[in-house]
Amino acid sequence: MLKLLIADDEVIIRRGLKAAVDWEKFSIQVVGEAEDGELALEMAKELRPDILFLDICMPFLNGLDLIRQLENILPDSLFILITGHDEFSYAQQAVRLGVFDYLLKPVNVKELENVIERAAEELKSKNHLQKRDKQFEGNRELLKIDFLQKLVGGGISKEDIKEECPLFNVKLDGLIGVSVIKLLNIDLHIAEEFWSEKLLAFSLGNIINELLSDIPAAEIFEDKHGHIVILLPVDRAEEISTINQTIKEKAEAFLGKTIVYTEKIARNIGEISTIYQQLIHQINSHTNVSPIVVLAKNYIDHRYFDPLISLNEVASSVQVSPSYLSKQFKNELGASFIQYLTKVRIEKSLLLMNDPYLKVYEISEKVGYSTQHYFCNAFKKVVGISPSSYRSGSRK
Repeated sequence: MLKLLIADDEVIIRRGLKAAVDWEKFSIQVVGEAEDGELALEMAKELRPDILFLDICMPFLNGLDLIRQLENILPDSLFILITGHDEFSYAQQAVRLGVFDYLLKPVNVKELENVIERAAEELKSKNHLQKRDKQFEGNRELLKIDFLQKLVGGGISKEDIKEECPLFNVKLDGLIGVSVIKLLNIDLHIAEEFWSEKLLAFSLGNIINELLSDIPAAEIFEDKHGHIVILLPVDRAEEISTINQTIKEKAEAFLGKTIVYTEKIARNIGEISTIYQQLIHQINSHTNVSPIVVLAKNYIDHRYFDPLISLNEVASSVQVSPSYLSKQFKNELGASFIQYLTKVRIEKSLLLMNDPYLKVYEISEKVGYSTQHYFCNAFKKVVGISPSSYRSGSRK
């Protein structure tokens, strides 16, 4: 029920208003009557009515001054003035103060019911919006995750993306690093503790959130497949690779489990969905293999930039013979050790190609090639065109 307070110094007006309308029909209860402005002020503070009928000219405190004192105390309440013809200029002033409406004495019952009906609808609408806003605020994080999942999954229109990004304070402009991170319950022999699947996922999320806590624009969430997805605006493409490598090293050191990730650069928010699908395909191909091959790949991911990395070194790290590891690579990945290492290096170089500040020779060094010539040959063999042709084409 909505609460109504009537304030008028004429008892006949108060009683007339109270008896003129079937208030229950409008879901309204008359909770009080006041004969002067000061009494009305105290009753309004105590009863907190939704609607107030106020006479403009009351003893001690007139209707306009009463409204000025109550507008901050009762910001959602509606004020309706009751005024005579000779006070009409005051009523107009009150409307400018934000009064809902005014009624002229003697009050016409039909006009009274019309004002009451509109006031009740206004308050119901306000209450509905307030409830909706409270529900939104209470579920903001869940709604934001749902929006981000739809964004990467392609289940949202461009118009909705434009509308909902400001709603959730999502700021993804310019180059956007898109990363998909997956935890594999494969022991790296670093830790002896037992970790449940839920605790592992929770701990990984905490590690990532802590490492990226000083980057407010970073969006970190779990997709519908249990992967952690990071959307991160970057100035240079190299940033995302550095960040992911740091996450991998910190998480593996703490959890003692294998962390795999894939990463690419989106040139705008509209590319995110396509790139995400590519990354999911890549990460699945990374993980659908035996633990020995996963660990070997993990070692390569840590050391691909070292020009001297070798099959013997990687085999030693996973405690198998070079011939056994070479055979497993062929059987499970369909590639030799060198072919897989080249693939990783070229994938990393493709990411760095998005950085206009890096020269080709610098990229070749960062991905483990001792000479630019050797890098260009390997790049052309995998991609089909030279690095310079790829770069000029990707810029277009």
